[in-house]
Amino acid sequence: MRKLLLFALLLAVTGLWADGVQPDGSGAEDDPYQVATLDNLLWVSTNDSSWTSHFVQTADIDATDTQNWNDGEGFSPIGIEMATFTGAYNGQMHVIDDLYINRPSTYYQAFLGNTAGAIIENLGITNVDVTGYYCTGGLIGASENSIISNCYSTGSMSGNFDTGGLVGLNGDNSTVSNCYSTGSVNGEYDVGGLVGWNSESYVNNCYSTGSVNGVETVGGLVAWNDDSYVSNCYCTGSVNGVEDVGGLVGFTSTSVNNCFWDTETSGQSSSADGTGKTTAEMQDVATYTSLATPGLDSPWDFIGNPFDDIGNEDYWDIDGTTNSGYPFLTDVPVGIDDDGAVPEPISAITLHPAFPNPFNPTTTIKFSVAKRQSATLKIFNLRGQLVKSYPAFAGGNHEVVWDGADNSGRGVASGVYLYRLQSDSAQQVRKMALLK
Repeated sequence: MRKLLLFALLLAVTGLWADGVQPDGSGAEDDPYQVATLDNLLWVSTNDSSWTSHFVQTADIDATDTQNWNDGEGFSPIGIEMATFTGAYNGQMHVIDDLYINRPSTYYQAFLGNTAGAIIENLGITNVDVTGYYCTGGLIGASENSIISNCYSTGSMSGNFDTGGLVGLNGDNSTVSNCYSTGSVNGEYDVGGLVGWNSESYVNNCYSTGSVNGVETVGGLVAWNDDSYVSNCYCTGSVNGVEDVGGLVGFTSTSVNNCFWDTETSGQSSSADGTGKTTAEMQDVATYTSLATPGLDSPWDFIGNPFDDIGNEDYWDIDGTTNSGYPFLTDVPVGIDDDGAVPEPISAITLHPAFPNPFNPTTTIKFSVAKRQSATLKIFNLRGQLVKSYPAFAGGNHEVVWDGADNSGRGVASGVYLYRLQSDSAQQVRKMALLK
């Protein structure tokens, strides 16, 4: 009996004994854990030995029950002060909804509490309710040398130091790109609509629209920008504070490039950097793409290449209605329906990164086509020769699995291939690599 108790204690200490249900997969890069349920998330949360692994989320997850966990403290973040999350998490554009965390005196509170060298992509944290002390965010509490892309958060975040709508502390060469937050953010020091403290890191192609309230160093997008780079971003939420308060940035030690804030909706006429615009100007594509715009050094990459925009990635779009008329990211769903459901992506077409990539023997290509639209998907080699084509797809969300075969069913050689989604009005192209 004593041996059994000692063995149980060893399991608990080493993290080998976890609650919840272990996801399918081994956690390897070519066989990631497949997170599909709240019980799977519970297993990840309580099994720190898995925090070096690869994960993919295969379904939307309702996390409402987390408000009943841990005597009211809610979900235990993945990654803590002494055991960071160093793996990769690909949400595959799924969401985790109604996640609840309530630890007002504890560091690193978010879905992912503390990350180092991690990759987080294609994930929505919606209707989140997070309360922490230091490094609090909707998605990540503290990020070190990590990559965050195509992610978003909605809900409410509250903390004391370094509180952000998406990331509390973005540090040590971390990158946040193609992300947004619409959540309300409340704190004391270093409170930002998207990022609280941006330290020696990067924020690019992002926006925030939620209200931001703090005391010292408060910014609509970033509170404290320390030896870091912020470019092609905007914010619109109301901003309130006492000292070092800015419509876009509260304090910065380096320049902020091609960034704007709404002087009317924010209630702030000044910022440590960035350019203030009226609501009408913020909803005009020329503000972001015409070099005649004061504060714009190089055009943002919008669908349709308006004015001086010569980019081909089509990160941004604007249609006068979606996202309250402000620009939105083409690869990330916008807003939450009244019933809490995430709507389909709103650009005419949205082509997501293939996964896995590189791949062998198959990869999955996910894409969306707007209502009353149709689009074709074709795969080409680098010489521009057609390799594989699919019948036209109607409006909705779709996915295809390519097995590396051409239209005749013959396997193609290893190499880089282009896959193109095209409608009558737009097209998007991405790359993938087949390794045999």
